Amino acid sequence: MEHDQKLSSLESDEIPFFPGHLLTEVVMAFAVLGLVFILAGVWPKELGPPANTIMTPSRIVPEWYFLWLFGLLKIVPELLGLFLSGLLIMGVLLLPWLDRSNNNTLKGRRKILMLIILTVCFMIVLSVIGVKE
Repeated sequence: MEHDQKLSSLESDEIPFFPGHLLTEVVMAFAVLGLVFILAGVWPKELGPPANTIMTPSRIVPEWYFLWLFGLLKIVPELLGLFLSGLLIMGVLLLPWLDRSNNNTLKGRRKILMLIILTVCFMIVLSVIGVKE
């Protein structure tokens, strides 16, 4: 009997999670976030000199699948290289819609096959140029 009275008194003193505890947690989260923002504004941490957006450092080498872009940017001016790489990528992505041939054999698609082989060879040559300093 006494145990039931203690249990009923505990149940009546409980605060429901929503909205009581949730509101407290949200207020504390915003308080901590505000403290972090204030501290970041008062004592900003410098990570080093700002990056030069025009020049890429020589020690940076891209992953192997981007080497052809890196090589292309080495041999042509920046704006032209960006335009050509975008054009090449869009051509590869649009190739299924550009090739309207009904012939499904390799012999019937010689032009597209030659274009793909030339593009892959071009990308390999550009990748070799991208690796060399």
